[in-house]
Amino acid sequence: MKKLVAIFVALMASFAMVASAQAADETVVGTTDITSLGGPLYKEKAVPVNMEIHAEVTTPVSSPKVNPLKNTKLTFPKGVSFNPNNKKTPPCTDDKLSTTSNLADPEGVVAACPKSIVGTGVSTIIIAKINNNPNTVISDPILILFNAGTDSQGRAMLKVYGYSKYTNVGILMHGTLVGQVLDLAVPVLSNDSAVKLYTFNMPGPVLDRPELGINVKGLDSNYVQATCADGVWKTNSEFILGERTYPGGVDTTPETTVVSPETEQNCVGQAGKAKLALKATGPKSVKSGKKGSFKVTVTNSGTASAKNVKVTATGGGKGSAGTLKPGAKKTVTVKTKVTGRKGSKKTLTFSAGGSKAKIKVTVK
Repeated sequence: MKKLVAIFVALMASFAMVASAQAADETVVGTTDITSLGGPLYKEKAVPVNMEIHAEVTTPVSSPKVNPLKNTKLTFPKGVSFNPNNKKTPPCTDDKLSTTSNLADPEGVVAACPKSIVGTGVSTIIIAKINNNPNTVISDPILILFNAGTDSQGRAMLKVYGYSKYTNVGILMHGTLVGQVLDLAVPVLSNDSAVKLYTFNMPGPVLDRPELGINVKGLDSNYVQATCADGVWKTNSEFILGERTYPGGVDTTPETTVVSPETEQNCVGQAGKAKLALKATGPKSVKSGKKGSFKVTVTNSGTASAKNVKVTATGGGKGSAGTLKPGAKKTVTVKTKVTGRKGSKKTLTFSAGGSKAKIKVTVK
């Protein structure tokens, strides 16, 4: 592996969001900008957002070397979620793209999984960790993120491709998002290189690199979604830095663990409004004076929770759906009396929260 391993390191550091901390002589700074892709943010309803993450490592002028990043453990803000949709962006499977593929051909890599891209980015690396030498700073690496589907526990997986024309080296890495926590180990970098900075977006703008035959962007606008319940997004991060042998990866110095202060990004979430829809099913005929058993499905397609939802029916039937969060639905059984002339058609109306559903039954 050569310098492009550093690209993935930039990805690891990026998820630190808005973090600033001292580790040995390095200053680690990360920023994030989460913005709605259309319309307002809500306290309860998750809406599509663009997540731009910028990470940068600055080494003091007095230090000739950069202390390498070995591991990041990052807890994402409450309300931010990753939502792979295999219909929108089919998983980029190993039979299409793997470490045995020709990773020095970015155009070919994209052609392997053209419909699976969920994000793009760029990076800057420092060859051989040599600080304050402009000849060691390489700013041409690109990042392309592919949806890798979910694991057996439903956790979102990413396949990350990085390439630098300067080095003509590509690399393929994998990541799994476990709830709100990302715990990633950083490998030894080729030629003992280190990360300077990176900017990454999901879904992001177009990454246009005609000299590489690349013109791509994230194809799933719903991949990252967010709610804003408290007016602020908070994140916590932990960095481990330390030297290892190259290329063997054996620790040569004690690790330095740095816990960044909790960081925040302000957001404005609207209260929203519940919106209920009902659908009723049941027997086609009921004997006059008897009760029929009906299934009523209540769906909340609004932007706020519907609390204490009660279902009522013609004939005195009642049911309770409890509290329905945005996007939730529940089916309740409602038993209600049917009366009328034998052979006649009776229209039953089921109501909840101002919404109604009707069904016709024959009176036996």
